[in-house]
Amino acid sequence: MNKQYHTVVLAGLLHDIGKFLQRGDFQQGIKISGKHPAISADLIRVRKDLFAEVADVPLLIELVQRHHESRDFPPELRVQEAPPEVRPLAYLVSTADNYSSAERGETARRGKDFRTIPLASVFSRLKLTRETPEPLYYRLHPLDPALAFPEDFDMLDPGQTAAYLRSFGHEFDALLSRTNISDFNCVFTHLLSLFERYTWCLPSNTLDEFPDISLFDHLRTTAAIAACLYQYHDKTTSFTIKQITNSDELKFRLVVGDLSGIQNYIFEISGIGAGGVAKRLRARSFYLSALLESISHRILHEFDLPLCNIIFSSGGKFYLLLPNINGSKEKIDNLQVELDRWFLEQFHGELTINLAQLPFSGRDFACFGQVMASVAEKLNDKKVMPLKDYLVKNGYWQSELFMSGVGKWQGGICPGCRKNPVGQAGDGEQQFCPQCRRDLEMGTRLANAGYIAFSKEPISSGCFAGVYPLHGTYNLFISRDKPEDILPFYLVVRLNNSNINESGKYPTIFKYMTNYIPLADENPCYECKGCRDDRKPGPGEPLYFDCLANRSRGRKLLGYLKADVDNLGSLFVYGLRGETNDNTSISRLATMSRMLDLFFAGRMEQLLKTKFTSCYTVFSGGDDLFIIGPWDEIARLAVTVQTEFHHFTCRNPNITLSAGIALVKPRIPLSRGVAVAEEMLEESKEKALPGYQEGRDQLSFLGTTVHWSKVERLFQEAERLASWLKQERLSTGFVRKLLYFATLYEKYHFKGDVAGLRYLPLLTYEIARNLGIPQDDPESGVIRMWVEKLKEVGHDYIVNLKLLASYALLTLDVRSDST
Repeated sequence: MNKQYHTVVLAGLLHDIGKFLQRGDFQQGIKISGKHPAISADLIRVRKDLFAEVADVPLLIELVQRHHESRDFPPELRVQEAPPEVRPLAYLVSTADNYSSAERGETARRGKDFRTIPLASVFSRLKLTRETPEPLYYRLHPLDPALAFPEDFDMLDPGQTAAYLRSFGHEFDALLSRTNISDFNCVFTHLLSLFERYTWCLPSNTLDEFPDISLFDHLRTTAAIAACLYQYHDKTTSFTIKQITNSDELKFRLVVGDLSGIQNYIFEISGIGAGGVAKRLRARSFYLSALLESISHRILHEFDLPLCNIIFSSGGKFYLLLPNINGSKEKIDNLQVELDRWFLEQFHGELTINLAQLPFSGRDFACFGQVMASVAEKLNDKKVMPLKDYLVKNGYWQSELFMSGVGKWQGGICPGCRKNPVGQAGDGEQQFCPQCRRDLEMGTRLANAGYIAFSKEPISSGCFAGVYPLHGTYNLFISRDKPEDILPFYLVVRLNNSNINESGKYPTIFKYMTNYIPLADENPCYECKGCRDDRKPGPGEPLYFDCLANRSRGRKLLGYLKADVDNLGSLFVYGLRGETNDNTSISRLATMSRMLDLFFAGRMEQLLKTKFTSCYTVFSGGDDLFIIGPWDEIARLAVTVQTEFHHFTCRNPNITLSAGIALVKPRIPLSRGVAVAEEMLEESKEKALPGYQEGRDQLSFLGTTVHWSKVERLFQEAERLASWLKQERLSTGFVRKLLYFATLYEKYHFKGDVAGLRYLPLLTYEIARNLGIPQDDPESGVIRMWVEKLKEVGHDYIVNLKLLASYALLTLDVRSDST
């Protein structure tokens, strides 16, 4: 164990924690007055037992309290006044601090009480083509997606801040009793989780005019940079102040990993009797997420880096910060070859992992968005020729490597995936390939998972229940309860709860993950007539898609909802660039990425668990989601997601969401339904409606694309139309005629064909024939006025009549051309 290295990394994580402590009464024995570096150091001094076994405590104190050069700090807190034997490492931490927040402001809020300054939402700052809104701010709450919405205020209550600090202090003290303090990774991950829980909503720099960088993201990125700087100077040059502060050398390497082919692998699942798809679908999505995560872990292990060096990880992609030491490029290249071989053997090229890398300098941290854009270009080049590193040698294809599966098919083809071989059948039971067997078991376990854990110890297949092989010797364990000592886990992850207030010998973090799927209970299936008694899902098992469709109102259809954030790449690269400076520092981008994932992974889990309980998660995280459920519940979910996302991102018109909903019979193959949902999503992004310059920020549903600003009201009108149908105030024949008129009008509205206006005399005739003159019944008059509005060319009712009429007919289980 390199104690000095661990001390430097801990110093990066702890250096600014005093900014939190000085906001109020923390605990007895720790001073909270004076400069924040001294307060950070005093916390370590008073709670030294937590760090004594994994760090050099006197050195840690010196590094934490001497990370500034400014004369605003007294000599005992300045890096240039550090003892000579400590000074180079103090400059290392100071340099990491500067790189983490390269565009830091210094004067904007001088004279204001820093204790009352809240964290501004980074989403308020993002700008592409539209003006940004007034900034919104975060209240102080332990991290919880439901409480992570910004609000319109600009001053914290010092009394509430003090109470918040005391709560943090109690949990900090509990670390000593519940943490394996002899294991650096255990101490570090518990600290990292505690800091995320409490400092996510605090600004890292209260002097900034727009304090939108979370203290947590500044602390974790400073620790990551410090780890890279230490390794670079330890293995490449030496620890001299001149070399450490040189910002022009290429000391860093950004590595991006991208998993390609996810959609085909997940959705091309053949049915295995009733309900097989429902069990396996979520398992496949989760397995790929865990596989990608384990690959990022392996790279960290190869370079002896802490978990914080995973800068971003979501949506099938990760970004890692590595030291640009001798052999680092070759390590990544060699891993690419090894992974290519493994993916070809396991997935026959259907899935691939592409690793791209880019060396950069400390100066480049000031425009980290451009660094990400440059490595993304390299990644695109790699994706053009997947598996090339393994299949091509000396410029020639190695054709014999394409035949790796020959001779393994004696047992026949798997009935689940129709792609892989199975073993010899026996005992009269249906046999599946290892991947499908894994999916079936994992799908059931995931439904009640409270923890996952990772191990890198080789084990024999099937030795432990709940353990699933990933790549190489890496394994995944899934459990309802905290993992026992069945394997030497290098990381335990608690799901969907940020309060890790429990003892454990393993490194532990928390993670929000949309894992919800509807489960069967002790009662019979809900109105389900699609499966025999011997095939009904047992209590606690995932409900079949037939069951979910039968929960629909009216027609028994599934809704496939796909949605993602528009222009995300541009938001990261250009959205934070100001008129005079580039605000894409690594810590600000880390804040933005983490908060987006908090919404799609954390808030979505809460919504499904509490309000949309018949909806099934395929995936949700990063910047996108795919949910399946009863068609009417999916429609309501889409509106809720957009409304909450708009609130979550400060109602900034530059940050928009597009979505598409496909309606599918429950027995239709997944791949077909997904293709339709994807088409709907693309239509939302590409179709420019009259009055709008471009697409995006829209929903496509029932053959209609609608701007989000109108969707909720249109759904309300569709419900009115449905209620009139149910009360038999309107006939289904009349509403079917409205669908025909909608088709005519679309020719005029979208194609400029005036022949489409023929709907007007036809509609007038139908009104006279079917509605007549309203009598004493007031509701008849309301209905007549509603239908008359369809004559107003350009009115929302006639423009979106296909949506309104189709929706209403669906509620009565009446077929329409749109469904």
